[in-house]
Amino acid sequence: MFKARSSDSQELPVGGVWVLDVRVTDADGCYASDTVTATVTLPNGTTSTPAVTEVSSGRYRAEYPVASVGRYIARMVGSAYGATDFTAYVTATVTAAAMPTIADLDTYLGQHSYSDDELEQALDAEAAAQRKACSVPAAYSDDLRLALLRRAQFALTMKKHQLGFVAGSDGDVVRPGRDSEVRRYEAPYRRLVTG
Repeated sequence: MFKARSSDSQELPVGGVWVLDVRVTDADGCYASDTVTATVTLPNGTTSTPAVTEVSSGRYRAEYPVASVGRYIARMVGSAYGATDFTAYVTATVTAAAMPTIADLDTYLGQHSYSDDELEQALDAEAAAQRKACSVPAAYSDDLRLALLRRAQFALTMKKHQLGFVAGSDGDVVRPGRDSEVRRYEAPYRRLVTG
């Protein structure tokens, strides 16, 4: 029987090393030797077969450096005891030039009457707020990007409401920092407050 020792689903940066680690046991649960191969399917559909080493009795590992953005799939197969699958989603480090811009916010908002200065002010302030609320990785993901645009949209909308809240269509009150979509997108990155 094959059992993944490393996580079977990972997020990695471009240039990272994807570690595929399995434990092989027989029907009695004892470690078993096997001939194990690994096949990695790249985002473009091509495959690669990294070398598999036996780390210890019944434990096998392959390492694969990921070089491009996208979803990778790997399968480790034994000649006698089965197989297991892995996935990895690889993202690139985002430079300052690739972060959301005023033009991105302008497009996201659609038709509006805000000036470029107002857009820039909202985007800068909300980017700072996001950094304080979240551990923002160098590989700035699509969910964080969308959360930042939505934060800026909400901030601009709140400028028109002197009481500091917006009544929703169902009668609920939405206060700044409580937008459910922003919280959902940022949840995996939220800093834990202790003490």
